[in-house]
Amino acid sequence: MARNHDEISFRDMDQKFLLVKDIDMKTRMVIEKSGFRIRQDDNAMLLFGYIDQQAALSFELLCAACVYDDGEVSLEPASKTTSFKFRYGSFQGDIVPFNNLSQLIPFHDRVQMIKNGYGVPEPVLAIRGIRELDPSRAPGYPDDVVVFFIKEGYRNEGIWCRTVGADPERHLIQMQMLNEPNAPFGKHMGDIVDVTLIQMDSGELKAAAVL
Repeated sequence: MARNHDEISFRDMDQKFLLVKDIDMKTRMVIEKSGFRIRQDDNAMLLFGYIDQQAALSFELLCAACVYDDGEVSLEPASKTTSFKFRYGSFQGDIVPFNNLSQLIPFHDRVQMIKNGYGVPEPVLAIRGIRELDPSRAPGYPDDVVVFFIKEGYRNEGIWCRTVGADPERHLIQMQMLNEPNAPFGKHMGDIVDVTLIQMDSGELKAAAVL
């Protein structure tokens, strides 16, 4: 089903070829100014979605495209010298997966560069796969989770933290603090903390750092 990107799970866009249909005039201008070829009848664009931990869910522009009334898709030639990225929330449009392998061959080198440049350790991928944690994730930043810091004598406080690793033997996740807490927990922005997941009665998981 075609939907806007803020209505789709990041899992349906990460490491996927995506066709965005019915692009608007602003997006056409961005494509043209970025140095990509775009014809008058082009009404779509081909993207590759991936997660940039620093800059959110991102989309590499591969080319402009035309979706005809019969559903056929024509892609513009791949550019070997030009690169442009859309960030999460920077465009609107109907997104559908694009899996025509023969048409995707010219883009494989560019996509492989992205995969090589934005890979993460296996434990981080594993945490991305926990759907019960999704309500605690930051929009567009799947690795950033609200962690409740718990320390005797202080009120619990939610701190944004980024997944960086895991300790399977102790069933703990390593996360880096992204902001400074108000309470004197003895931990500060940039510190790595051990985080555990607590299952609520609703089935949702909450992340907690017990200090």
